[in-house]
Amino acid sequence: MDKRPDYKIIEKEIIDFWEKNNKEFNFDINKENKFIIDTPPPFTSGEAHIGHALEFIWIDFLARYKRLKGYNVLLPLGFDCHGLPTELKIINKLKISKENKKEFLEACTDWTNKNIDSMYKTFIRLGLSFDRNKVYKTTDREYQAFTQYTLIKLYKEGLLKRDKNPIMWCPKCQTAISMQEAGYINKEGELFYIRLPLNNGKNILIATTRPELINSCVGILIAKDKYVEIEDNLIVSKNYAIKNNYNIIEEYNFDEIEKYNVKIPLINREVKIYSDQDVDYNYGTGIVWICTYGDPEDIKWKNRYNLDEIVSIDDKGNIISNNELNGLKLKEAREKLKELLKDYIIKIEKIKHNVLSHTERSDCLSELEFIPKEQFFIKMKDIKDKILNWQEKINFIPEYMRNKLIDWINNIDQDWNISRTKMLWGLPFPFYEKDNKIYAVDLEDLPIDPRIDKEKTKKYDGRFFEDETVDVWIESSISPLVIILYSIINNDFDPKNLDNYFEKIKEYLPVNLRQQGYEIIRTWLFDTLLRVELLTNKIPWNNALIHGMVLDEKGRKMSKSLGNVVDPKEIMDKYSPDALRFWALLLSPGNDYKFSIKDIETGQAFAIKLWNIGRYLEMNNIKENKKEELKEEDKYIINKFLLLIEEADRYVNNYRYDEYLKTVKKFVWEDFANDYLEKIKERIKNNDSTAKWVLYNIYKGILILVHPVMPYITEYIYQQLYSKSPILEERFEKLINNISG
Repeated sequence: MDKRPDYKIIEKEIIDFWEKNNKEFNFDINKENKFIIDTPPPFTSGEAHIGHALEFIWIDFLARYKRLKGYNVLLPLGFDCHGLPTELKIINKLKISKENKKEFLEACTDWTNKNIDSMYKTFIRLGLSFDRNKVYKTTDREYQAFTQYTLIKLYKEGLLKRDKNPIMWCPKCQTAISMQEAGYINKEGELFYIRLPLNNGKNILIATTRPELINSCVGILIAKDKYVEIEDNLIVSKNYAIKNNYNIIEEYNFDEIEKYNVKIPLINREVKIYSDQDVDYNYGTGIVWICTYGDPEDIKWKNRYNLDEIVSIDDKGNIISNNELNGLKLKEAREKLKELLKDYIIKIEKIKHNVLSHTERSDCLSELEFIPKEQFFIKMKDIKDKILNWQEKINFIPEYMRNKLIDWINNIDQDWNISRTKMLWGLPFPFYEKDNKIYAVDLEDLPIDPRIDKEKTKKYDGRFFEDETVDVWIESSISPLVIILYSIINNDFDPKNLDNYFEKIKEYLPVNLRQQGYEIIRTWLFDTLLRVELLTNKIPWNNALIHGMVLDEKGRKMSKSLGNVVDPKEIMDKYSPDALRFWALLLSPGNDYKFSIKDIETGQAFAIKLWNIGRYLEMNNIKENKKEELKEEDKYIINKFLLLIEEADRYVNNYRYDEYLKTVKKFVWEDFANDYLEKIKERIKNNDSTAKWVLYNIYKGILILVHPVMPYITEYIYQQLYSKSPILEERFEKLINNISG
């Protein structure tokens, strides 16, 4: 062993060794003592980032530890390939139009495969011990066939439907999105107070942030409360009048107002007034208009009162009308109305309000519109109680993260729209329409792409949905099922056997663990729970381990625009993969984490400390020796080590890898190196066989304990001093029996 470890040499030699001996990472579904981890398939729109490194280092630590405990571990690696980000890269970077479908899809495939190759190499460098025979892509024939099969099952069981509903539409991305991908962003806006004439000569005053939807106004809503008349014949809520110090001329009950009709200016349409318990009496003037569709409340009220549906916004976010607003962007129409309705606008207030936006894509964040379209939906809004019962069976680490899921479930107000119109880089639906009915294709034809597989579609006399692909979360949300599928088929897949595969998969549910970030609890975690339960009547996993986001050293979210992104490859080049793993495993579940170069350097120093101890053993020719009478210092370090193993095991079982690492590091540095090793150096010089026996065995145990944290340095030293390898030779039980005996 050289004076200092050369990590470039160590990394290359150990990667080569692992690749030659990777059968030790293989999972055998027919063997007992299984431990199955549902790993996150990273999206393939770019390079592997520091968040990927954190996630997979945690997962690999657990897999390596469980193998050392004798478990038959399934650590799969997959890649989530389809999606809008890749389409945008092809359009904006490669300048290839979607008009040429064949060229566009080929470019998406090439782009994805290049990114997969790069990410795969990074994951190898991180030391990930995944099963090399079960690496999957969501574009695999087997994966696509199984995904389409699950949709067919849901449809036949009445859980998937084709329907026309107002859907959330992103004008910027030009596609529908699900509620799992939407959220509210607090933005500056304007609240318009607009006078609307009643057919009794008086006026009501409404407040709205969406005056540009005036063309689709189909009704007026008031709360079931007190209303008053103020100056200029204006009727408002009594609450509004008092707050704004208006003189009250006359008081009304809500039922005295709702008998009148309202004439909408500019479009000259008369609409009715409805009193409704869901109107916020304290918002604005206590009076609102219903436009189809401005927000989810409009959808609810339109259905409740069976009102007309008028579409006033097109897919590109332009106004559709027969007046001066036609063709204008929404903000342009809003400004134009300040002029067109100047005789009706009483005032405009600057406000801060929550705006429904495409929050799942940080490079979009556009405001969403509700546009009626015919799409495929998975039923979920009417089964919220069932979903709440399902989640109770899952153990959350940390427990408080369960609340994010519960809050999400309680807020479900629509079914899951899984159609993505106008997207090419995605999985098509395995359905066709004939005589206004939906039919599924035969299993033997899966996977099917009606855009390409014209020979397959010939036998079906119907219309395929060639302009729609499935929501990408539909593909990744069956990951716990697919990782078992790949273990069952063993590279021998026949779509005609999908029913048999599915029944076999159910035998292995739930799997042991799902690990993921808290930011996708409402997408990946929720979607998986919903899909797997609907399909199998079983929860997907027993445990959900939730981690936070990686922040920069100032506590800011990492982004290219801030220039604070950390590339894991650069860290591994400058320091080592082991140092990066050390940093990641110091972090605790649930919390956001600051990236720390100091922790990287501490990890590198710890690796060098291990190396120096190993050099001491090598230089003093420490081999397996005969154990004779133990001295007090020997008994102390042995007992301390055996207690360490018990304590470390408890930490792993509670998913506190940070406490595991701190405890092991403290033992190695303080108890073993600074204390015991210093005490026995004179005995080693005098060739004390017992001291050598203890040193030899405890250090072997240390390497095994540190191995899941720092597999490179421990693998290399172990092979130098103990001939074999911790992944080939030792198990904790064997080590404990040897030392305690």
